[in-house]
Amino acid sequence: MVNIREIEQLLFDNDKLLDGMNKYKQIMESLHHTDVSTNADFRRSFNKFFVMRSRTPLYYDKFYSFLEARKDVGATFEETLEELKSANDKLEMSFSSKLVHVIDPTQPIWDRNVSVLHFGMKVPGYGKPVDVRQAEVIKVYHDYCSRFYDYLGSNEGQVLIQLFDDQYPHSGLTDVKKLDFILWIDV
Repeated sequence: MVNIREIEQLLFDNDKLLDGMNKYKQIMESLHHTDVSTNADFRRSFNKFFVMRSRTPLYYDKFYSFLEARKDVGATFEETLEELKSANDKLEMSFSSKLVHVIDPTQPIWDRNVSVLHFGMKVPGYGKPVDVRQAEVIKVYHDYCSRFYDYLGSNEGQVLIQLFDDQYPHSGLTDVKKLDFILWIDV
């Protein structure tokens, strides 16, 4: 799936990766110490890191209120997808997975760079009734999670985690996020 030597080189002294890790850790560390539904600094950091822009104020309010309400109790992908759909009548596959991941960093993020380019997964087509498409989005996301976890547990996945740990031994990141960062920089 990946070239181990290239990954090793990409992990070595990578300013883009270090910057991304620092921004991610800042978000994760501040999550439980602030009211994310109202904190403008948290929202700005999250929006910038996860490239969430051009949404309506209603969407942002719904997103961050839901995150605040669920950050200590958890949220499933299905619940999150439904909640965000109620804000803009769209199925926000990527942002639903990002919200779920921030609450539970052992959950994979659906991102074009990782899910599509590395795992060959595609977002279900748009020409279907929303309830049919929603069921397909949920299935595709769970299929992606299975593939992600299988790869993480594979020999190659474990080599990548070891390379990451060798370069950043005290990152404090979950193996899911380590692999996500590795695959994200390998595009």
